[in-house]
Amino acid sequence: MKNDVYELVTKRILDMLAAGVAPWRQPWVVGGAVNWKTQKPYRGINTMLLDSGEYATFKQIKESGGRVKRGEKAQTVVFWKWLELKDKDSTRTQKNTVFA
Repeated sequence: MKNDVYELVTKRILDMLAAGVAPWRQPWVVGGAVNWKTQKPYRGINTMLLDSGEYATFKQIKESGGRVKRGEKAQTVVFWKWLELKDKDSTRTQKNTVFA
């Protein structure tokens, strides 16, 4: 599963480069991709993967009483978060990133 995420992201970046777009060069304008329900902006690699606009999960749309139009396509969104891990032998805390 983890390798699939890396392959999807790599393919998307290569496609953007082939189209003449350097995805890491942001125009830095307000109004990027946000979650429709929470209105929180997407962060990390998702800023390069998603065009500006609102995005929602199928579950969020269903819970709000809506439905997805037939033929609509999903977008790839990478879920990641920092995990605080402590070593058994010390009091040291280590930060790791988890991708799903």
